[in-house]
Amino acid sequence: MYTTLSILVLLFASAETIETQFVQVASAPLQRQWWNAAQNTRAVVLIHGLFVHPFSKTSVGRAQLHAWQQPNSLLVKHLAQEADVFAFAYAQTVSADDIAECPELEKQVRKLRQDGYREIVLIGHSAGGVIARQFVEDHPDCGVTKVIQVCTPNTGSSWAKWQTVRANQIDFLTSLTKPARRRSLSQRADKEIPRHIEFACIVGTGSVVGDGVVSNHSQYPPDLQKQGIPAYPFNSTHWMVLRSHKGVELVARLVREPQPRWDDKQVEAVRRRLIGD
Repeated sequence: MYTTLSILVLLFASAETIETQFVQVASAPLQRQWWNAAQNTRAVVLIHGLFVHPFSKTSVGRAQLHAWQQPNSLLVKHLAQEADVFAFAYAQTVSADDIAECPELEKQVRKLRQDGYREIVLIGHSAGGVIARQFVEDHPDCGVTKVIQVCTPNTGSSWAKWQTVRANQIDFLTSLTKPARRRSLSQRADKEIPRHIEFACIVGTGSVVGDGVVSNHSQYPPDLQKQGIPAYPFNSTHWMVLRSHKGVELVARLVREPQPRWDDKQVEAVRRRLIGD
């Protein structure tokens, strides 16, 4: 099933138009009696990251789903066994921080709650994880119950500094650099993951340092460690976590199982494995 919920043009204060797309890409089979379905229904929202368009300025301004967000993808098919699956896409002519403030994202997430979903899980890959994190920090009452970051540059990526993009995508890419992410985290130092929202990080470890695009330190930074956020090392590269059978199984397990905050010993054990002394 592929039902379009909205394809909209949003106006920011800058008067720049930003296209977004929020669509349902799969429906879970009916597994419960009709009278308690609403109390147990889960919605999963997939949020993509950087979509490089080196040759087309026009494409940068379009909201396009990544392959792993499509109905026939391995991830969507797997998640659809136990949830209704939605995808959020956005043009990349502004920073990731601006996308996190997108009114349409808040509107659609709140609508999911109004429609009866008791669990609303955001899965953000790469920059999508930055967007998901900032969204729940700024909207703790929006209805989200869990966030899963996948290979997310919380403290930035050196790769963003060297990647070549069209001129109208520079603001988005720059927002993922180390200086920009440090600046954003500093400005948001008073923000934390709401305690009632479960949160977990999948840390790609398939390269010499991190996943080949984002370092382990950036995927599991000190501020998330301090908050007791669980982290799960996964031996894969940045682009393959959501495209491999084992990666998809890990994501589905984290969606399905509770993710309570860790104690200091649990955090330290994984920190040492990922980052060392």
